[in-house]
Amino acid sequence: MKRAIAVVFVLWSSVALAQPVGAQAELLCRQGRDLLAAGQVAEACSAFEDSQRLQPAVTTLLQLAGCRERLGQLATAWGMFLDVARQTRSAAGATSQQLHDVARVRAQNLEPRVSRLTINVPQKSQVDGLEITRGKDRVDAGLWNRALPVDGGIYTITARAPGGNAWSTQVTVAAESDIRTVEIPDLRNLPRDLDKPAVASIALPLAPPSMVVPAVDRAPGSSHTSHDVPIVLGAGALALLGGGLGFELRAEARYDAAKSEVTSRPRRDSLYDSANTNRYIAEAVAASGLAVGGAALWLYLRDSEHRPDATIDASVRVVPTATGLAVSGWF
Repeated sequence: MKRAIAVVFVLWSSVALAQPVGAQAELLCRQGRDLLAAGQVAEACSAFEDSQRLQPAVTTLLQLAGCRERLGQLATAWGMFLDVARQTRSAAGATSQQLHDVARVRAQNLEPRVSRLTINVPQKSQVDGLEITRGKDRVDAGLWNRALPVDGGIYTITARAPGGNAWSTQVTVAAESDIRTVEIPDLRNLPRDLDKPAVASIALPLAPPSMVVPAVDRAPGSSHTSHDVPIVLGAGALALLGGGLGFELRAEARYDAAKSEVTSRPRRDSLYDSANTNRYIAEAVAASGLAVGGAALWLYLRDSEHRPDATIDASVRVVPTATGLAVSGWF
């Protein structure tokens, strides 16, 4: 008798616990519909997602798919429509069959609009232990060289292999009908500038030709004053500090965008990665600017103590590069 009472109590407790979850899921689903009708699409998607997590239902998944489509996350929406169609494929009831038809048609109409990203890994680049990530998600080898559906956004593609150099790039995919390809290089043969002298070189945003500072070459008998080199170095230091500030402002903007992104985790992670990269660059550029400024001050003070006919063998250049400006030289 006691065992029977215990069984009844357990069953009653399970039903009692299940009822609030179902009620909460229904309430969230209704809130999602109200928010969607009010034009608050992101908030509506969040409500539908919470409802689906509490109590999965085909009808809720269908509404969430439509919400993601309105939010511009076409790849996510397409996958959800396909899930609904698969779950209702064998349904016998008229309502379930209607859900199947709606999901199937919407998936068919959405498919041509979905953007795709191919991570192309040539045979020569497929070294042992190669690992490729898209943001923080690992891309399995079976997905290489395939045009995969992705939502629009900025993606960081990184390749690593034992004994090789790490390689990374960013690709921006439009929200609709975009096709992008990222080529993974052979990590064993990444280009290196080994034939160049060891000089300080910091990339800055590309400036117009009028901002390029000409080289200053000091030689015996030159008519330039002894303060030319410190002045050029000071200008380079200001350019570096300005570049550092620019990267820092860009990092702050990416951080703010990442914090406000609540609908796409890959995009949020990509924004955080981009913000961190810009912040590291900002710190490096600013540190270089301070170092160059200190060298300029030291040379200025040293030259002030020299005779007017003292000579300095130095060469300093601020020149354009493929990615911006570079301050380089030796002294």
